[in-house]
Amino acid sequence: MKLTKNEKKTLHLLLENGKISDSNIANKLKISSQAVGKIRKKLESTIIDSYSVNLNYSKLGIKTFCISLSKLTEDGKDIGELELEQKLNNNPNVIEVYRLPTGNFTHLILFGFTDTDEMDNYFHSNNQKNSIHKFLENQELFTFSNHSLIKNSPIELFKKTIENFEQDNPQTNRTLTEIKNFKNRLNK
Repeated sequence: MKLTKNEKKTLHLLLENGKISDSNIANKLKISSQAVGKIRKKLESTIIDSYSVNLNYSKLGIKTFCISLSKLTEDGKDIGELELEQKLNNNPNVIEVYRLPTGNFTHLILFGFTDTDEMDNYFHSNNQKNSIHKFLENQELFTFSNHSLIKNSPIELFKKTIENFEQDNPQTNRTLTEIKNFKNRLNK
């Protein structure tokens, strides 16, 4: 993907503060707020999926996490991965789910709980056995507290990737368009 220098800078500012106004971005980049509006509109139609709020797990009382390396059971294969993954997506304790392409495990799942009692109840409840554990067997389970969470943000990866995008030069694009238009007029 190609981005102009101002598009890259706008993305960096939005990564730091998704609520930043177009006029604040314009002041920092020394361009008009209308230009920022156009940049934001382009970015929202291409690489920005949504704006979200980052909440503090611990302040919400979510203090126990576990990562499960799981494998589809025969029942899971019968209902199909898509239906199972829909069940996982609808499960409030499931934070992230990854489908693994090879190996002894089919899925890696990150769960969140208020405490170990809630986690134990979750993994031993008949309700969960019928809704998820019947279809997906936990092969390995790694439990940790919120204090063990060291990094929970892709922002630095996004910034690095944005910097590696090719620089789009609007002047060159305009010149190429003018040359194309001129050739089209000559061919008429």
